[in-house]
Amino acid sequence: MTQTDPAPAALAYLARREVSAQWRGFLRALVETLDANLEKAGRDGLLRAVGEKLGASLPLGAVETLDGLEARMNDALATLSWGYVALSVDEADRSLRLTHRLAPLVATASDEAGGWIAPVLLGLYATWLGTQQGDTPAAEGGPSLALAEAVPGAIVFRFGS
Repeated sequence: MTQTDPAPAALAYLARREVSAQWRGFLRALVETLDANLEKAGRDGLLRAVGEKLGASLPLGAVETLDGLEARMNDALATLSWGYVALSVDEADRSLRLTHRLAPLVATASDEAGGWIAPVLLGLYATWLGTQQGDTPAAEGGPSLALAEAVPGAIVFRFGS
């Protein structure tokens, strides 16, 4: 008898549960409307801008250590009930990895996994990372944040040059 890993199902359940019923239908309708009226790149750009605005409204302040940054990010995420992030350094790639778990899950007709939240998180984290001391904007050769992978239960971002 083979035992399946219950973790992805449990994480999906918890992520759905964290989205208040009063907002679930609205968010589904909003994202489906964006999908119907914008190409994916345009939709994702708009959602990233929303994440940037959200990040600016929840400033972290300057932090001197990765542990401190992770703690501040998680404190801010907790105020939103948006899950949590783990930061790790990828020595081989010379980058910072951000692994977000328990993102709010609102499925749409074309996206049962609720992947539309990834661009929102991308904007949120880009804003937070961009406000840390010594940051040079990506446009000026500084590090940039990009989606590395989105799998059930985790959205992973890469921050580096």
